[in-house]
Amino acid sequence: MLRRLPIYVLLDCSESMAGQRLQDVEVGLYSMISSLSRNPYAIETAFLSFITFAAKAKVITPLTEVTAVPPPSLSCRPGTSLGAALDLLRESIGREVVQTTKERKGDFKPQVFIITDGYPTDDWRKPLERLRAVRPHLATIYAIGCGDEADFETLSQIADECIHVKTLTTESLSKLFLWLSASVQSQSVSPEGGVSLDKVPLEKGMELVDKARPPRFSGRDQRLYFHVTCRKTRELYMMIFKRSPGGMGYAAQENLKLPKDFFGDGTMKAPPIDSSLLEGGVDCPYCGAIGWGKCGFCGHLFCLDDEAIGGEIVCPVCESRLAASESDDSFSVDGSQG
Repeated sequence: MLRRLPIYVLLDCSESMAGQRLQDVEVGLYSMISSLSRNPYAIETAFLSFITFAAKAKVITPLTEVTAVPPPSLSCRPGTSLGAALDLLRESIGREVVQTTKERKGDFKPQVFIITDGYPTDDWRKPLERLRAVRPHLATIYAIGCGDEADFETLSQIADECIHVKTLTTESLSKLFLWLSASVQSQSVSPEGGVSLDKVPLEKGMELVDKARPPRFSGRDQRLYFHVTCRKTRELYMMIFKRSPGGMGYAAQENLKLPKDFFGDGTMKAPPIDSSLLEGGVDCPYCGAIGWGKCGFCGHLFCLDDEAIGGEIVCPVCESRLAASESDDSFSVDGSQG
């Protein structure tokens, strides 16, 4: 019987990965699959599975031979449910990986790559205990933290090895998937061992993390994410604010259009914040309105243009009639966990 090398890739698809970052990950996955499909050793032994995690964890590709893996189509959602992804990983390995017995040789030890740019928003400790309870060394886990806000204090407790991709750019993500592809190909040649950094050195901009002294986690509130409805088109978009250097406030950074089914997996609210801490704004990507307001009845945010100030408007979510006024009074704004 053919012994397979199972490769599980767990992908963070939270709001912090929205936009260009998620597109770059899709391109990287496509390149990796194409490269592996041309390698005779990978074709012979490597099987891939992709699990995404945001509000929920999902198996988007069960364990499949590399030549039959479809390029994943990714979409962002609120939250970073890494704990749920670990539970799904455990269930997938138990269902898909052939174990060694006295009568037969099973599959090679699964190799797991976790790619994330933030921190878990659910309980990951109990899922990790459940994973290890099956067998302490059920799989070799590599955690790849991207950017300067990855929670290596947590990842160091989950993974056998941690790797830091220092920046989150198109170039750095491309190099990450080049390395990932080379790692899988190397393991396909020698499936008994894990990733050898001597054989497959890290790309420029990547470094191995000292698990005994992981980089200090910068905190859960470096970026804020707010869901806004265009008052004219009733389409949904997201405003992203980033903490101002050395200050308590947050400066407007960018907006991103969101799909109609964005909340299909549920919402994950962050603690509310005072609007006085939010500096500036971003134009509505649908109608160009430069301001935003909050409905006093349903609490949803909507875009607001100068023409509406001083008149009566209708909330695009609950359809309540509101008086639009410019005020210096602060108010509480509900965000998402990103």
